[in-house]
Amino acid sequence: MMELKVRDAFEQVFRPFMDIEPVAMLIRGLPGAGKTTLALELMRSVRDRYNCFYISTRVSYNKLRKQLPWVEDMLNDATALQFASYHARGRNGDASKTDSIDLRLSTADNLLNLVVDKLVGSKRAFIVLDSWDALAKEIPLDERLKMEKSMLAVADAHDGMLVFISEEPEMNTLAYLVDAVITLGREERGGVWMRTMCIDKMRGVAVRRNKFVYTLHGGHFTVVETGKDAGYVSSLFPPLASKNGYVSTGSRDMDEALGHGIKEGSIVLLEVDNNVSMHYARIIALSMVLNNIRSNRQAMIICGQDEPLVKVLRKVVPYCTSYDLSRLMVFASPSHMQEQEYATAYMELSTYDKSNMNEGVVMSLMEDVDESFAMLLDGYIKLKEEGKSMVIYANMIWNDLKDVKHRLVYTAKVIRNNRDVAIIAVKSKTELADAASMLADVHMRLVKENDVHILSIVKPDEKVYAIMLDDKGYPSYSLLPLL
Repeated sequence: MMELKVRDAFEQVFRPFMDIEPVAMLIRGLPGAGKTTLALELMRSVRDRYNCFYISTRVSYNKLRKQLPWVEDMLNDATALQFASYHARGRNGDASKTDSIDLRLSTADNLLNLVVDKLVGSKRAFIVLDSWDALAKEIPLDERLKMEKSMLAVADAHDGMLVFISEEPEMNTLAYLVDAVITLGREERGGVWMRTMCIDKMRGVAVRRNKFVYTLHGGHFTVVETGKDAGYVSSLFPPLASKNGYVSTGSRDMDEALGHGIKEGSIVLLEVDNNVSMHYARIIALSMVLNNIRSNRQAMIICGQDEPLVKVLRKVVPYCTSYDLSRLMVFASPSHMQEQEYATAYMELSTYDKSNMNEGVVMSLMEDVDESFAMLLDGYIKLKEEGKSMVIYANMIWNDLKDVKHRLVYTAKVIRNNRDVAIIAVKSKTELADAASMLADVHMRLVKENDVHILSIVKPDEKVYAIMLDDKGYPSYSLLPLL
């Protein structure tokens, strides 16, 4: 499902442009940005309409197919040509079988003749010139411009397309001539580094967004699009088995990212940035809650101040049985709408086996902080009678450090001593976040950039993922590494 979503995102960006059969595109960016991978992904998307060629100054076909094995479906020794600054030789010094052309022979005329030959002789040729700078840097500027115009004219006349790859953004003679200019870069936002693709120019199509996050994970150029919410319907949440000494997060991707899940006796800090919808934070935390109660264990949910109770319950109740729900306690914050909210939830929600919620599942906390804390402890003791690892999710987005400072340390001790797992959601860049980060065994940060929800794992190991909601009928998600 995730593979289809990310492929769809790539198609949505480039298909309208490729469908108008453009003549040329410029892909520019620093070394390692993924320019070649993007060019070859574009080639793959149109290989049924064009005869494809790859002309390189950097990478031989043998090396290319080792790095990107999927190119063998499009290219071969006859369609992937390499200009080299010397004759390639094997390990023993013998001349090796190669598809190289000596760069010293690649005068402007020779290069132009090669491209024209492919455009004219092959009909509807799709040619990637990688990298164009190395092929043309010795050519005087006026001759280079004339050469570029000539190639574009021939491509236009023979229904071909040229993709120029450049590592010299300042050499922008092509930018005025081509139909599209794509710039690949890298940006830092909120302590998270991500790859960004900018559409600087794209003739003939409406560009509704000009910046995207992408990844090179798995040797593919993947445009990340996570802005759409998945539609969930009532279905039974299939639990994942927890490894010995760990508690599963309810997500295979997250378990793998953290190494078997979360160790028993751990504090998990989930920092939520200001522009992030709590919907994503709840999915991460409540998937773990669901997995635990579906695995015959207990869980507690502590709603944030004025957090809509119905939104929390909608992500839990329809995806478990009434027996599962008997191992859950939900504590709602004091609110004058509390009774109405609970009545609404009780009327509209039922478990997977169509049973109504037990009225004891939801309890309202008191205005007095000490009384509320005593109520939480009492509920914890009742659930803990079986002695199994419990999951506790607490939304503390609206709490100040002074309200929870001493109780935070006490709670951490209880969690560790009883081999439970506590997930604490806090607002990023606050005193509470700083204090909780010192106690946390697992520290995650949820941010949103360019319409992509990004989950960065700060500790135990630094990793960055795009989080994508799965449409499997129950609250679940996938993590796409941002590499």
